[in-house]
Amino acid sequence: MEELKEFCIPFSSLKLGSNFFNFKIENSFFEAFNYPRYESCSINLALDFRKENSVMDLRFHYQGNTNVSCDRCLDLVSIDFNYEFNCLIKFLYQNEEIIKDDIIYLPEESYEYNISHLFYEHFLLNFPKKVVHKKNECNNKQVKLMEQYLKRDSDSEFDPRWEKLKAFKKEN
Repeated sequence: MEELKEFCIPFSSLKLGSNFFNFKIENSFFEAFNYPRYESCSINLALDFRKENSVMDLRFHYQGNTNVSCDRCLDLVSIDFNYEFNCLIKFLYQNEEIIKDDIIYLPEESYEYNISHLFYEHFLLNFPKKVVHKKNECNNKQVKLMEQYLKRDSDSEFDPRWEKLKAFKKEN
């Protein structure tokens, strides 16, 4: 991920206490992760990097919006969001990075940390799984076309096992 060097924080040269960073995240960020789902996005990420002697507290706050395709009609939907999350960085005598819960354990000799994957994972986990327009805002042509192909003929036979399963569900 050479393209995301701007998210690498050289914490060894930071002063003790709060250090503030601001990032502008656009489509190129998600393309670096090979995740081109968003048509357009504009996200402002603010990071309060609190450095202490033996631990670092990262406090993220991001807000903005993205445009993605509606899962029903395929027109664009604008999704607004405003989230915060925290994580800690501690040091251990080891050779590789370990992430456990919201604590990141880095080798003692570490001097910088790339926050891009932390933001990426949090953003994807909190993004709505199903994206649809509000009621009556979907593209009517697409909805009618979809309904046309979803209609079943009244002459088609239904498998009677489904009715038995529905009856069983109602009993319980």
